[in-house]
Amino acid sequence: MKKYLIIVALMLVALTPFDYGKLPKVRALVVYKENVQDLWNFLTKGGNYQVLDIRAGIAYLPTELQDLIRKWVNAGGGALAYMGADDEGDSAKIFLKDQEVEYASLNRWTPVVLKRPANLNHPLLKGVERVKLYLFRIPDIKNMQGKIPLLETVDGKTVALAMSYGKGRVVILPTGPLMPYFPLDQYDNERFFINIYQWLAYGKVP
Repeated sequence: MKKYLIIVALMLVALTPFDYGKLPKVRALVVYKENVQDLWNFLTKGGNYQVLDIRAGIAYLPTELQDLIRKWVNAGGGALAYMGADDEGDSAKIFLKDQEVEYASLNRWTPVVLKRPANLNHPLLKGVERVKLYLFRIPDIKNMQGKIPLLETVDGKTVALAMSYGKGRVVILPTGPLMPYFPLDQYDNERFFINIYQWLAYGKVP
């Protein structure tokens, strides 16, 4: 784990964060471990956010807070969650049962090119053919019922998905805390991320 943190820290020094100015008309709360209280306040006192971008793992999200997140999404909200290296970076477990996902380590510290599934036409993939993300572990999703595969490895393994959740929507990505630093100028990364926010907020992509 120590080696993982050192390598991640070194990579972050050389990377440029995502420009949220490219996401017009979407009110999103980006949740890190440092601002979990903001999430508590929003879910208990109200606010006007449309999307929760949950980068804090379940290690920082008490069971009661996870229940509030699910309730909010079920009522019509949108959530972006991540399959991280461990509970400190994994928020996908809020929406996926433990038995639904297993992981296999790639031992790879460079971005991986992922492709859209063949013959899939979905608003999230509008203008998207290839995406390049950090992918430290491959998620093996055991139950795809009710889930839409979004990205695959070259050998056809699903590593990102979308699903309805009650009246709301959820997108789950594999990259955890490195998501905001993925190379926007490569492949269709920027378009993909904008699509995600638009779909989570409105259920459609312009």
